[in-house]
Amino acid sequence: MRPKFPDSAVLFADESGGSLHRGTVRNGLRYLMELEGCPASERFSPHALRRACATHNYERGVDLVAIQQMLGHWTVSSTMRYVRPSATFIEDAYQRAVACTLAELTGKDSTA
Repeated sequence: MRPKFPDSAVLFADESGGSLHRGTVRNGLRYLMELEGCPASERFSPHALRRACATHNYERGVDLVAIQQMLGHWTVSSTMRYVRPSATFIEDAYQRAVACTLAELTGKDSTA
């Protein structure tokens, strides 16, 4: 619908050019998952997509404050509750931190 309203400030427009209601998005996503035959146990919400986007951006190195601004959160603590890094991401970060600390203590290059 957006191309029909080039002068509108609304990013996701409904048929009249107004803001697309979140229920419309949620119901549309649900309908598409049902149409595709997605089992109920594998269905997700627009909110889950939002959390996944925040997490993937964080795991790719996007600054937490930048993610906060993208999501429109007032505080970084709200954004921190959104981000759910995978166990492997946490383990890899821990291993890098240990390697860097050991390199600093021993005076050796941790990239070797």
